[in-house]
Formats: sequence, C-alpha cells, structure tokens
Amino acid sequence: MKHPVSEEAQEQLDRWSGKAQKLFTELLEDAGSDLQRELLQRAVAAAHTPGEVHAFADEIRGLSDLELYEACTLEDAAPEDYTVAQLLRAEADPLFAFELKGGTIDPNEDETRELAPPPEPKVKPSFELSAAQDALARGLSGKKKVGFEAESADASAKAMDWGALGSAPPPPSQSHASPTPTSGKLLEDLLAEATRGLSVAWREHDVDAPGAMSLSDALASAAGAVTRGIPVPCAIGPATGQHRRFILMMQASASGKTRAWQLYDPLSQELVWANEGDLLARAELPFANKVNRRLTRIVLPQSLKAAF
Repeated sequence: MKHPVSEEAQEQLDRWSGKAQKLFTELLEDAGSDLQRELLQRAVAAAHTPGEVHAFADEIRGLSDLELYEACTLEDAAPEDYTVAQLLRAEADPLFAFELKGGTIDPNEDETRELAPPPEPKVKPSFELSAAQDALARGLSGKKKVGFEAESADASAKAMDWGALGSAPPPPSQSHASPTPTSGKLLEDLLAEATRGLSVAWREHDVDAPGAMSLSDALASAAGAVTRGIPVPCAIGPATGQHRRFILMMQASASGKTRAWQLYDPLSQELVWANEGDLLARAELPFANKVNRRLTRIVLPQSLKAAF
C-alpha cells in the first residue's frame, strides 16, 4: 500500500538517492500506526538525513501512540532551560523533540551519505544568524519577491517595488502628496513561507497611520519577541504609509529607563544600534541611507501557543 507524502516531505525526498527513497517507503509500510507515519514525514520535512530518519523509525516503531506522543511532544509547562528557538523547532520537528526529551538515535553513516549536498544560501551575512533570523533574512531579500529602483531625489536611495507583493507605491509625481494608509498584507504571506518550518504565525500592522498602531505600542510588542530570540520584520520609509525598505529588529538592550534596538538591513547588510528615543523622534535612522528615517509598518510574530 502506498502512503501519501506531504509536499514538504517530498521536497526533501527529491534530494535523496533512489535507494534512500525506497528505504523511506519501506519505513512507512513498517510503521505501526498513522501517527508514526506522520512523525516520520515531519522528520523528513525538517531536513534530517536518511540515516537519521531510519534510526528514528527504529526507535519509535515499538511505541504505542500514547507513548510516542509523550516521547515527541514538549509539555505546555516546559522547563525554563528550553529556549524559545528550541520550543518552536520542536513543534515542527518530532525527531528534534525526541532528542530534546532524552531520546537517542544511532544513524547509519552510509545511509547519511545518501543525501545530496544542500544548496548554497542566498544570503551570507557578515555575522552569525539564528535559525529564525536566517530564515527571515533570506525571505526578505529573495529576488523573486522584491526589487529596487533608484529614487530621483537620491541616486543612492533604494525604493521598494511593492508590485510583486500586491501594493504599489505612489508614482513619482505624487511622492510628496499626503500619504494614505496601506491596506492588504505586504509581508505576512512571504514571512509565513520563509519560516514555515519554525511554526511562527505573523500579524501585520501599519504604524502611526490614522486608526493604526502607534510606534510606542509597536516597539513594546516587538520587545516581547526579540527578547525571546524572534526577530521582528519592519518596513521603513520617509513618511507614514511610504514603505521603502525591509529591515529586521534583531535585539533590544535596556539600561535603566532607556532601550536600544539592533537593526539589520538584509540587503545592504548594515547592522546598527538605534536608541529608542531616536526611533520615537521619527527623525533619522542610523543607516547610511538617511532618506528612510522612520518605521512605517511592522509584522509581529506569534507562536502556536501564545502571542509574543
């Protein structure tokens, strides 16, 4: 009997050799329950090697569904030494959760070699990124999603081409007209795709537009995410409603009543620190391009368990 394979798992299986793919089919047939087959597919979708998946299948084959669920699921009241990144990854990767809870596997090295080398990443930042940060950086700088063109006011400034995302910027002749709030989702779908394996949902908000979230509220919400290791994507521009460029809010550092934010531009690869007071002043951002001087839109992350 042939068991259906998810699209995510099939994408990874396509990188496996014919021998390894045949082995995985046999593992599905030998699995003792639908839950076992589902977790094996999720392990494949999480980019584990054929040897790791085979060893995982051997370890869980004799477990009941109740025992398997317990072995591969992190409790709601997780120990304090589990990081947010671990919790998020464990929700999508049962093999990782199995090992995090003390389970062990013994992969066959010969089977591990049945995997083609992974493709080169599209973005190579000058500093080390976490899994969530790297996924967002690659998603925000994907050439198929966004493009740039020179602004007439400043040849070095870059303007976001929102056409690929469903919302176009005002034409040059109206660049100084009163801005209007941007409707629709510019980033949510792109980010959902970029972080699909991290089990993070996103909610997008305009900033400082009539009836929209205020910048102070946006920063307060973003602080809850970055302190848990989840970067917050934003759009910046010269005025409210004019979204010119994507950046990531990476970290927040508080000292007394003041707070500073680490900002990263995945295209220019500038990594800077900005005082929160300067952000609230809406006068200038510490990037080389001074045209985009304020935050105009923010996308706040939510895990499957709770909002950040």
